[in-house]
Amino acid sequence: MSEESERHHLLPALLPMLEASRSSGDSPLEAHALLDDAVRARATDVHLDPEPDAYRIRLRIDGRIVEAVKLDAGQGLRLANQFKVLSRLNPVPAVATMEGGFSWAREEGDEEIHLRITAVHCIAGEKLAIRFLTPPLAFDDTAALGIGEEGAMGIRRWMDATGSMLLVAGPTGAGKTTTLYTLLSQLRLTDSHVITLENPVEYSIPGVNQIQVDVEHGLDFAGGTRSMLRLDPDYVLIGEVRDRESAQAALSVTSSGRSLMGTLHSRDGVGVVTSMRQLGLTDNEISANLGLVIAQRLVRRLCAHCREQAPPDRRDREWLEAIGLVPPQLAWSARGCPQCDGLGYHGRIGVFEIWQLNAGDHARILRHADESELRRGLHDRGVRLMLEDGLAKAEAGITSLREVFRMGAILSA
Repeated sequence: MSEESERHHLLPALLPMLEASRSSGDSPLEAHALLDDAVRARATDVHLDPEPDAYRIRLRIDGRIVEAVKLDAGQGLRLANQFKVLSRLNPVPAVATMEGGFSWAREEGDEEIHLRITAVHCIAGEKLAIRFLTPPLAFDDTAALGIGEEGAMGIRRWMDATGSMLLVAGPTGAGKTTTLYTLLSQLRLTDSHVITLENPVEYSIPGVNQIQVDVEHGLDFAGGTRSMLRLDPDYVLIGEVRDRESAQAALSVTSSGRSLMGTLHSRDGVGVVTSMRQLGLTDNEISANLGLVIAQRLVRRLCAHCREQAPPDRRDREWLEAIGLVPPQLAWSARGCPQCDGLGYHGRIGVFEIWQLNAGDHARILRHADESELRRGLHDRGVRLMLEDGLAKAEAGITSLREVFRMGAILSA
């Protein structure tokens, strides 16, 4: 796509305003126009990146950074100053990192959007990162996330049982919170009592009792867990199992016969066991309490209006051959059209690995099996691993082989 095409598709409100205005005033109109364009383009972040004699505006759309336009230094600096003023930050160039924020509505009467602004001094000038603080989506059911029927059945079996741990695993930005919110959305519609213990509580969930960890006032994970158990919950959510304290709090919940949900940073399902060992949990504790792991990544959806089939390119063929797979004769690719702003993709979908532990898995954990042995056990009994799920979605034309390759998932031991 040419730069002129990108200008037309991604910044239709900002660019005419910049071309019409050459003043150096502090009116926020240009900043608001950029935000309006970013929302229309479905961006989650806006980056103002300085260069020696220019500023680049880039948008993060569907998890990928997209070049929008390059401005001259004066226009870029004026935009940066407008955002700093809106955020109540000192407009003088930052020496140390500065953070602020403000709320903004696209039209009068619209719900306000909350934004976080981070400014940092770089060699070429001052960089701004703007994040839209919007609650994660909660889908109506797990199928809308991209979880197949077999995986959904495993999740339903876990929900019907009691007293074990469900962990959603993946790196930052893999959609773990969205999956948890979808599960919580289903639970609050039933006759279950759901309580969360979070640090921090980032978003309000209607119908769910949420508790904020407050160490300064004596409410840590240990004390919060004791308080929660006295409230007679059916399900407990600990936002992120990130340290030994939160891991022990999770154990205290499942040991009392309640079901626990949480997230954990891990590259795949069996990597959860390694992460829990690193947090200080013993093999006995892991085996006795871990019930279900949902490992996931996000890939971009091919635009349904312009996707097309063609022989896979050389890089994709070499990648498939390197992992022992035969490249297909045809693969789906992204072409780009007005409906997707020329990007070839529109929206994202999850790629999943649903690991419901069985007796063999528990036995392997108890004898301190490593990831290779645990993964081989899943492969032998036919559990679909993440890479296999991604390849199936690529074959169906939901995403591309290039997106699956970018996941960095593991096929087998």
